[in-house]
Amino acid sequence: MYRKISLILIIIIIAAATSCVYRRSTPRQQSDLPKEDKLAKSDREAVEENINGISIEDDLSITQGSKRNEKDRISGLTKQQSIQMLKSIGSKKMNTVLHEYDTTLPQGINDTVKYNQYNFSYDYFLVTAENGADVRENPVPDATVVARVENLDKMSLLQRVESDEMQGSNIWYRVGFQNGDRTYEGYLHSTEGTPRAFRFNRMQDAVNRLKQQLEEGALHFVSNYKNQNGAPPSMGDVAVDQHGYRVYHSAPAYEQADTGSNFRYVPDGMLVRILGETGEFYHINVPTFNRDYYIPQKYIDRELTLGRLSHVVVVDRDQQNQAAFELVENGLNLISYTLSTTGFKGDFSFETTLGSYKAIEKRERFEYLKKETPDVAGYAPFAVRFTGGAYIHGVPVAYEERDGEKADPGTIEYLHTIGTFPRSSMCVRNYTSHAEFLYNWMAIQNGAVIVIE
Repeated sequence: MYRKISLILIIIIIAAATSCVYRRSTPRQQSDLPKEDKLAKSDREAVEENINGISIEDDLSITQGSKRNEKDRISGLTKQQSIQMLKSIGSKKMNTVLHEYDTTLPQGINDTVKYNQYNFSYDYFLVTAENGADVRENPVPDATVVARVENLDKMSLLQRVESDEMQGSNIWYRVGFQNGDRTYEGYLHSTEGTPRAFRFNRMQDAVNRLKQQLEEGALHFVSNYKNQNGAPPSMGDVAVDQHGYRVYHSAPAYEQADTGSNFRYVPDGMLVRILGETGEFYHINVPTFNRDYYIPQKYIDRELTLGRLSHVVVVDRDQQNQAAFELVENGLNLISYTLSTTGFKGDFSFETTLGSYKAIEKRERFEYLKKETPDVAGYAPFAVRFTGGAYIHGVPVAYEERDGEKADPGTIEYLHTIGTFPRSSMCVRNYTSHAEFLYNWMAIQNGAVIVIE
């Protein structure tokens, strides 16, 4: 009897898990889609919707809290320090080493990094324990504490090991970090954070796919920034389609050359190939969707193309990091790699959508509105726009009020939340010095931005 009950329970659990996986891998249903686009909008030049999914004041507060003891602040190792430490530490008898984090650049990517203000190791550990965690000398619960780390700290990953069980898991991570002028190593339990990595293989694949597409001929891109070429038809009262692409700043892609046929949205800036013309439609292929559609001609300017690719930024939405590449004869030159923060789906925010986009324009700064009003709240520095009102940009700055007037408190370099979890709305947030580097480096005419998962 007990065996039958256990078997039934196991079948139910497996079925439920399978159902969850299936739901995540299929388009969302109409009832699951965000209702109504609530963000205040502006037709003024260089003024955008609110770009902060979570209040920038919250990010600044978290950042300030992480600096309480500046001299005791812990940071990850540089790539070189991490390599040297991994060579010297070996393994301990009390644990089984399951994996060593010795990631190197794949063949075809050359290390020509020109931005070094934040020199990260390729593999790192993000602390997610709300109250912080203890780095221990050995991978056991009662081992000596080497250091105390805070929520959202990042350290270099050295090894994944199997050792004493704690909170239902026997997996520990060996990490390296810097405290002042000294480097240390120790262990954090798997429940206290999550491993992250610069997934250069996936980035390389994404760039090479776009390069191959361009070898077949120049690509065009959708142009409907701020609905300047006409608002697309709506799908009821939802703000995005079933694939997560937003109504605003987009164009309708029909399955047939008929506005009565089914359609989905193709966002401003997304790269497409024109296959031909049918009446008032362009017959197009959308490489990001790997499908052909028909799009009204007013949404594509035939004079504007990406004919040659030289500069590419790849944003990894899953790992919350990015890298910039230049295309050269023998592959790709890695120009920079850094942490970043993307947009998330909320009542007043939108995800940074996946796909290949044209680098459309650069702005030394643009202003953004408060969430529900037409009032300007602040600005973002050193911005590269790639779709709709979405940019890669530096840390947002909220204006201060002085004598009844808006005052600029000056740019902000760093947020402790960058590289953690999505916190913005559509935009990709960078450290300001890196945003300035990209702003000066990016060649708009031959540039692209690719967002991967």
